[in-house]
Amino acid sequence: MLSKTEICHALIRLNLMDASENPGLSELNGGISSEIYKVDLDGRSFCVKSALPTLKSDPDWHVPVERTAAEWEWLKFAQNVAKNIAPDPLGYDKQTNTLVMSYLEPELYPNWRDLLSQGIIDPNMAEAAAERLVMLHNATAGDEKLIQRFSNDRIFYDIRLEAYFLETGRNVEVLNDLMHELVESTAASKVALVHGDVSPKNILIGPNGPVFLDAECACYGEPAFDAAFCLTHFLLKCLWKPNWKKGYLKCHERFRKTYFSNAKWLDMTELERRVTQLHLGMLVARVAGRSKVEYISDKVTQELVKTFATRHLISHVATTGEVATLWDEILDAD
Repeated sequence: MLSKTEICHALIRLNLMDASENPGLSELNGGISSEIYKVDLDGRSFCVKSALPTLKSDPDWHVPVERTAAEWEWLKFAQNVAKNIAPDPLGYDKQTNTLVMSYLEPELYPNWRDLLSQGIIDPNMAEAAAERLVMLHNATAGDEKLIQRFSNDRIFYDIRLEAYFLETGRNVEVLNDLMHELVESTAASKVALVHGDVSPKNILIGPNGPVFLDAECACYGEPAFDAAFCLTHFLLKCLWKPNWKKGYLKCHERFRKTYFSNAKWLDMTELERRVTQLHLGMLVARVAGRSKVEYISDKVTQELVKTFATRHLISHVATTGEVATLWDEILDAD
């Protein structure tokens, strides 16, 4: 854990505070992978973040702490693509592996997952999120200079490809070969800058549109991963809050249509195929991989997801729209 003294020294080194100042410090909810603090000084506030070497949910899961530096680089680049797409990056202190960014007040920047969980479901937000995501992907597609700047393949492999797909293959034997193929094709794809954790919990709904957080897995790779990651959450939330299934499916529809209609780096049919396979792979991974969604814990529901995703991975369903239709049908029948 970072001490207040360490945080203050980092801020002083970054010229964000004077040695004579005594800031207020409060710990924020950093999820399972980081420690995050709000720092209050006279008239200004910062968010200070540092990646943990092991995840809070799994002490045996050791993850690279270079994630903080990866996020710092992503924040700097993203702000050059579109203002207000992410918090302002204010500094990175290598000595403490600490990232400092602007603090966004929850009253003005509510968390999208919180809104969705309360039944505040606006498909326009899904469209706006897809617009911003595809803007980042379009802006970085084919830019080979970024490959070196975001050479974080080990982080992405350990936290995403290994933990999601290879672990799923070990737990669902019939999918083992397919999961290895999915990992190999995704790891080999060097197309655009990938965020790596595009989910509603990492998106704030600000006055100027969606704000993306938590790009610890940022790398230059397969952008279809980001689209599939977010689409998967819309479907899983139908199981979490079934009364609002129609709204979640509408978000799924608006997101996918916006993303595909604006993507410029690949033929739409091929892009859709890639996203669809990753989408189905993530569905099963979130109940059978190492990083399970916490709101689907009963075995019957997990088995429903596993059976659905396995069947349609093997049959090579071609589009995300077809996945959503089949999902709607199976939930109505359940």
